Amino acid sequence: MSGLRGVGTIILSAGGQPTSAPGHLVRLGDVPTDLLLAAKHHVDGLVREFALAAGGAASGASAAVPERLAELLGTVTTRFAGPRQAIKRQALAAASAGRPRTPLELVLPLSTAADAEQYLAALEEIEDYARAARLLTLESPPQHVAFRRWYIGSLVEQLRAAERGEGAVQTRGFEQYLLDTLDVVVAAQRTAERSARLQRVTAALARATTPEQVAAAVVSQGAKALGASGGVLMIPQGAGRLAIPGSVGYGESMIAALRAERLDDRLPATDALRSGEPIWLESRRERDARYPDLAELEPTAVAMCVLPLFVGDRTLGALRFSFDHSRLFDDDERAFVQALATQTALALERARLFTVEREARERTALFAAATDLFTSTLDTRRILEHLVSLLVPWHAGRAAACRFDEEGGVEIVAVADRADPLPTTGNRPTAGNRPTAVSVQDPTAAPIRGRLGGRGVPDGGGMTQALRTGRPARSPDGTRLALPMVLGGRPVAAVGLAAAEGRAYADDEQRVVAELVDRATVAIGNARQYEQERRTAVTLQRSLLPQRLPEIPGLAFAWRYLPGSAGALVGGDWYDVLPLDDGRIALVIGDVMGHGIHAAATMGQLRAAVRAHAVAQTSPGAVLTLLDAAANRLEQGRIATAAFALLDPGDGRLVLASAGHLPPLLIPPHQPARYLHLEPGPPLSAGLPDYPETELTVEPGSTLLFFTDGLVEDRRRPVDEGMELLRAGATALGTPEEVCDRALAALGRDADTEDDTALLAVRLG
Repeated sequence: MSGLRGVGTIILSAGGQPTSAPGHLVRLGDVPTDLLLAAKHHVDGLVREFALAAGGAASGASAAVPERLAELLGTVTTRFAGPRQAIKRQALAAASAGRPRTPLELVLPLSTAADAEQYLAALEEIEDYARAARLLTLESPPQHVAFRRWYIGSLVEQLRAAERGEGAVQTRGFEQYLLDTLDVVVAAQRTAERSARLQRVTAALARATTPEQVAAAVVSQGAKALGASGGVLMIPQGAGRLAIPGSVGYGESMIAALRAERLDDRLPATDALRSGEPIWLESRRERDARYPDLAELEPTAVAMCVLPLFVGDRTLGALRFSFDHSRLFDDDERAFVQALATQTALALERARLFTVEREARERTALFAAATDLFTSTLDTRRILEHLVSLLVPWHAGRAAACRFDEEGGVEIVAVADRADPLPTTGNRPTAGNRPTAVSVQDPTAAPIRGRLGGRGVPDGGGMTQALRTGRPARSPDGTRLALPMVLGGRPVAAVGLAAAEGRAYADDEQRVVAELVDRATVAIGNARQYEQERRTAVTLQRSLLPQRLPEIPGLAFAWRYLPGSAGALVGGDWYDVLPLDDGRIALVIGDVMGHGIHAAATMGQLRAAVRAHAVAQTSPGAVLTLLDAAANRLEQGRIATAAFALLDPGDGRLVLASAGHLPPLLIPPHQPARYLHLEPGPPLSAGLPDYPETELTVEPGSTLLFFTDGLVEDRRRPVDEGMELLRAGATALGTPEEVCDRALAALGRDADTEDDTALLAVRLG
């Protein structure tokens, strides 16, 4: 190549022809001879193969070459051919001399720079075509591509500098170019990997509907991308606490320490949450200078980054990554973590909205279920039991309810524990399960320590204090609540709650609990109002019934009246025994349809009418006819049934008639019990008085049992089945009192029943 060196030597144009234009010495440095020859042979082969394709297309032997490809081939073969051939000759000379490296020097016109750029662009476009057409034999190896980009780039750089009149330019050698390119490739790969990881995290976050799912998607991927030794997602909770929905690389003790952080602590995560600014700690020295307490909390952490998560002006949490070595966070890493934090914040906000929507649906269902439960009973104790069963386990780890007892003390009504959500109640106290009552006259009294069903009462002191004062209470750490239930300005009951372990009551959850308590309070108010009305009605009805039955020789009487249970209003059942002037005894039983005070008032008027007509008339049918007329004149206009009988104690003659009432049960002394066969007439106030009479003789020692339908009929059992149970269980043994007791026991009426029940037992002889 000495013929190309020095001033006055032959100057080559880009096309390879001698030119008289002034030339510039271009020094590229030395490169491996083998690489130089291989690269030039590959380009020559590529040009030759496309040239053959173009020739075949011109002769019609092969398909036509695309116009653009033909144009590119012309550029590659004609432009920059001189320098390219000169480099090839230098490589061949070096190979012949056995030199492993070839120094490249060229004297070129300044205009060669433009031809070189066009040559390189055309060659790389041909490469793109070869890849698209899958002509893999024509594709250049990466080292050849790197070589031609280096030497043409260096050549152009030196010629452009000379064209601008600048001094000699020192360009990079080939090896330095490779190292610089490797740095760029590695950085690009790292960026691509982080972008791909960020895309995967974003896709996973798009499916996340809970904070735990958000943490699972972001913490692990973020720690891997950054090479962190640990990572955690932290979310602020009520009372300055922090929740940890997910972490990686931390042990149980470290997680407990993170949960114990408070928003007013001087630590990286809490600083980021308070300020809304990221925290970057790149060395142990910086860590100790800014956060001295961090070394004790996490001694293995040398570097750290904490990113606050916010949407708008709302801070939702923080991403925290620890490193067990010093770490300089460059701009790309900071941008990646910031992007990760942005996606995490958006996912947390979506999860929050999902949670809000889900909790709204759950609250609606919970309040509907609570209303159904609270209105299913009119018993205060049962309402409180239902309230406790709703609070545990969904809103409390433990809960209890209490109320004032009759002596002014406090009675624990129900206690529930998350381990067993079913409330334990004091319905049937035993030695180990007895409601605890304590006095609350002293406001400094010690908290309740009583146990119900083996479970401790949660925050008994706070609960009883709320009952005494009528004011709600909350523990300083937000883990316990005590809410009074106030009616008419006076507390009547209270509930105490303890949150599940590791939790505190947020404002939203406390509002849900308060709403449940309010609904239960309304139900208790309704129950107390009903109970007052029921007591009034029962008192009225009892005042209208016989206070005692007459004492008549040869006859023994017993009677029972059972008002309905707490869920039923008082009814209009009645009975009566009237001695007549002719020595006979009038026996009456009746049932006014409906419940409440009006039914009881109607019953009282009908009873008075029966007494008036029974004295004047001597026929049961006639008495019922007059009673029907009286019923039609009443303002209430209620339908009623009744049975009226006249019994002669001397000879046992019995005459009776029925206005739609069930027949009495006859219990002979030596035969099975049977119902009297009688033809019932229409109910009273039907306006069609027709009451046939039945006459028979009652054997001495027999018992007549009159009753209302409340004895034999309920929702679970039809009247026919009940009447058969009554008949099968009846026996003449014992007194009329015992007959009544056996009848009630046979039908299960010794406990509460929905309808009121009246019985009248008459023993002859």
